[in-house]
Parts: sequence; structure tokens; C-alpha cells
Amino acid sequence: MKTISSNDFLDALLLKAAKTRRPEGVTFELTYGCNLRCVHCYNPTHRALPHELTTSEICAILKQIADLGVLTVTFTGGEPSVRQDIGDILHYARRQGLMIHLMTNATRITPSFTNLLHEVGASQINVSIYGATEAVYERMTAVPGSYRQFRQGLLNLAAAALPVVVRMPVTTINHEEIQPCRQLVESLHMKFQYCLEIMSSVTGDQTPLQYRLTPDVKVRIDQEMLPHRETPASEESCSSDQSFIECACGQSRFAITPYGEMNLCTAFPIPRYDLRTGTVKEGWDLLKQTVDQAHPSHQYECPTCEVRPHCRQGRSDAWLETGDMSSCLPHFKEWAQLEDHTYALLDPRRPR
Repeated sequence: MKTISSNDFLDALLLKAAKTRRPEGVTFELTYGCNLRCVHCYNPTHRALPHELTTSEICAILKQIADLGVLTVTFTGGEPSVRQDIGDILHYARRQGLMIHLMTNATRITPSFTNLLHEVGASQINVSIYGATEAVYERMTAVPGSYRQFRQGLLNLAAAALPVVVRMPVTTINHEEIQPCRQLVESLHMKFQYCLEIMSSVTGDQTPLQYRLTPDVKVRIDQEMLPHRETPASEESCSSDQSFIECACGQSRFAITPYGEMNLCTAFPIPRYDLRTGTVKEGWDLLKQTVDQAHPSHQYECPTCEVRPHCRQGRSDAWLETGDMSSCLPHFKEWAQLEDHTYALLDPRRPR
């Protein structure tokens, strides 16, 4: 019998899902409540408000997700572990046959929580790391004592031998600690990645962008950290076709907010379809229409831009910052120009 790796299987499934317009994965924000107050975060409240979905509402949505043929559900927040019913939710998702991914800051990961993750067969735990030292970490999280809790949570995950990927959002505060963070993570035999993108709040608030690195610093970091660079979403799970909205949102993936709104992505909060009054299947049809009916405005320059192959700007970045998906954001264009120049220097055969 022929066997293939789980990654190859998932890649093939994602490709098939994109071609047939069937959803393969969903990102489910269980709560906006969080025990940290990270300065760069796009979370709109950091608090669990009364109108977040109940346990029964979440389970009903998960059943619809499974019935629609979705394979992977990524639970995130906020911090999903602040929900007292997190165990019930994960067990229900498991019973529905869903592959479980969890995004967490690890500060609340206890031995009993790692036991829960084993029980539900979590296939990937994505942990955020904000610094290698207490001072830098807590400048990012704005919560005293959070570094100690994070280190203990990471040790608990390592002891439990769970599949963990530790990702570092790199900002103006912590960028000097990338190498120490990598060394810390790899000393625990975990995979380390980093990400240079910082985005506006989903409400349109651009305050988080003040912690975004300048393009020249980003390029320098990429050159220094090339072996550990995280695959950009456009090349990984969000890869899709060459439609105006190029990512997998509305092609094979979607997102759900803590309030039951079904959107293209956590970073692309449209069309806000209300799952409390409709179904996941109806919402998916609307998301597909949203993608298919999206067209560029007169500001759209991407097709003729010479640095487009190196540009990491997505339609959601433009929409969050300007309200127009077609806008060219100067930050991303400068970043792409510098990367284009860098690649030309590395490969003198490449035409300029």
C-alpha cells in the first residue's frame, strides 16, 4: 500500500479544495478575552464580552463545519484557554472528526491542559513567543509575571512531547532578540519561525502599526534569518489562484469570530455573515460570492508593478488601512523594492 506524509496529504487536499471551492480549513476565534495585552495585537477588545458564542452555539457551528466537509479547525482568540468550556469544545470537535490546531500564548498551559491536548489528538500547537528575556517579553505583553508563566507553559509542552511550532511576531521592541528566541525554542527541540508582518486592528485602528519595523530592517532580518524564515501565507496555506483576492479566503478557508460572524479571514473581517441567524453552508456561499464579485478600483496597480513578485501586501492589508482593497501601501512597496534589489544582488543572472 502506498503511503504519503501527512503534509503531502494535506497539501493535496488543500489543492483539491481550492479547485472545487470546498472549504478545507476554518480559523475559529473562540473569544477575544485574553490574559495578556500585547501592544502589537489586532484584537479589538482583549475582553470576553457577554455576547460571545455560548458552548452550545459553538458546538452547533462545529457540527455544521464538519458536515460541510471541513477537515481542520484552528482554535484561536484572544487566548482560547481562558474559556472555562475549552475542554468541552475540543472534545466535541474531536468527536466530529475534525483535526484540531490550537493557537496559544502558552502562559496557561499546565500539565492538565497538555493532557487535554493529548486526549483530543491536537495535531498542531502554535505558540507565540514575544521575547527571550523578561524585560522585552513583558514590554510586549504589558503584563508583569507573564514571562515566567510563558516559560513554564513552554516547558510543560516540551515535556508532553506535543507537536509544537513557536512563532515570533517581530516588532520594534523585540527584534534584537530573534536569535536568542530561536536558541531558546530549539533548545527544547521545537520548531522556530518568525513573522515580520504587523497589521492594523480588525476595527481599523492603526495603533499596532507603530510597532512595525521599517522595510530596510525587515530585509536585513530576512537575510540574517533565511533558514528560519516563516513561509509567507501567500506561499503556504493561503495560496490560491490569480483572482483579485488571491489568497485562499473564500476559496478553501474561512474564519469565524467569537460573535458568530463568518468572514473571509481573521484579518479580513468581511462579510460578517451572522451564523446565529443562518447556516455555515449559506455563509460559505456568500463568502464565495464576496470573492467572485470583488473587483479592483482605479487605484489597482499590481498587474503592472515590477516588484509584484516580492510584494507581501494582501487585499486585506489595503482594506484594513484604507478601506479600498486596491490601494498600494507605500510600506509594502518599499519593502518589495528592497527585496527585489537584494535578490538581484544574490543572483546576478536575474534581469533588472
